[in-house]
Amino acid sequence: MKGEIFQNLAKIVKKLELSGLTNSEARTEARIIVAHVLRVGPLDVYFHSKPLTPEEKKEIEKLLKRRCQGEPLAYVLGEAEFWGRRFVVGQGVLIPRPETEQLVEVALSLISPGPQWVCELGVGSGVVSLTLALERKDLKVFGIEKSPKALQIALTNRKQWRLEKRVFFARGDWFSPLRPGPYFSLVVSNPPYIAPEEWTELPPEIRDYEPKEALWAPKKGLYYIEKTLREAPTYLKPNGFVCLEIGYRQGPLVREIASRMGYKTEIIKDFAGHQRILVAKLKDTLAHR
Repeated sequence: MKGEIFQNLAKIVKKLELSGLTNSEARTEARIIVAHVLRVGPLDVYFHSKPLTPEEKKEIEKLLKRRCQGEPLAYVLGEAEFWGRRFVVGQGVLIPRPETEQLVEVALSLISPGPQWVCELGVGSGVVSLTLALERKDLKVFGIEKSPKALQIALTNRKQWRLEKRVFFARGDWFSPLRPGPYFSLVVSNPPYIAPEEWTELPPEIRDYEPKEALWAPKKGLYYIEKTLREAPTYLKPNGFVCLEIGYRQGPLVREIASRMGYKTEIIKDFAGHQRILVAKLKDTLAHR
């Protein structure tokens, strides 16, 4: 019954295109939606020989309707891929993006071998903290999240990956749950950095669905970046690092702020060539990377 699968895919693609997706986007998302319902990999859809059951057709139609109304696919499916792994997501947390995978890559390169503690500010769904711990078995991570809804999703993901003994989440506003002390080798964050004047420039899929509190920041989008750089030395070990995702137009301002606070800085470009990751270190110079 492969013909039925292809016919259904073609119908889904057409509906997705009518909702505003390109043909390439529509074909990709059609496969993902059907694969999600069938509980197979996206490419395995083409080898599915059984006819769709009435229940499967109904579920596909329900998901497709939500997607055609503009809801992000990750929210529609309740999951997203990050660093090759599947994580639970939902309205109330940011959808993980490739730029944040690069944040993890840079963070891992900064952590020296051996047991270390890392702090993540604003954990959202928990993908950064959990990926760091999954990639480095000698790491322990303390993540702080203000939103109760996001914290619950992060705890769900932690349980899924069985990291209760190495990843610890607490509710709070930035460093507020911590007593002063040099605990961490690294402070990492994908903080809110969208300036108020940039809000209307965001695609409706982001602006209308993803949590504003995880995106928007006062002071031209620099409030949380500046707050992190100002407060991090209280909690960093000697030669510790701050590693932040920043807006693609914020590089010069962020570097100026960090330098003024006594940091040595490096800004790393993303795959599109935009300045995206700030690496900041107090005292010693940054090692050449």
